[in-house]
Amino acid sequence: MSAQARATLATVRSDGEPMRPAALPTAFAPVDDLGKEAVAGRKTVTFTENKAGTLFYINHKQFDHSRIDFRARLNTVEEWTIENDSDEVHSFHIHTNDFQVMRVNGKPQINYGLQDTADVPPRGTMVIRIRFLDYPGKTVLHCHILNHEDAGMMAVLQIDR
Repeated sequence: MSAQARATLATVRSDGEPMRPAALPTAFAPVDDLGKEAVAGRKTVTFTENKAGTLFYINHKQFDHSRIDFRARLNTVEEWTIENDSDEVHSFHIHTNDFQVMRVNGKPQINYGLQDTADVPPRGTMVIRIRFLDYPGKTVLHCHILNHEDAGMMAVLQIDR
């Protein structure tokens, strides 16, 4: 850098009494366990794609914002099986309500808390439980890989009161 290119861009000055460091938490928030809840309904969500890997589907349908693909009832817990019928990972994501992963490829999962996105392994399955709270109306679920959702791997969920 030449001497001609040097310039002061900012001067930072700090005044006042120093802040005391905040105490670190000693415990984590309680973890909901949806495995103990009654299941009001069960659904299967299947991720597929064409052979070229350019079109993506949920339950063999491409996204249509005017169609309702799934329905659930507010204040209930449902158990969903997410199937991946392809040779690549798909990331399941649902808007408005987090879920608990119960099993992946039949193996029970440790409950570390609710999630909003989880990977479904190639040619694998994931079982989740989800509690529908606070958000009646239309929402979406989709693969969280951008080009997959943009190329059709999205569905509409209607949550009824």
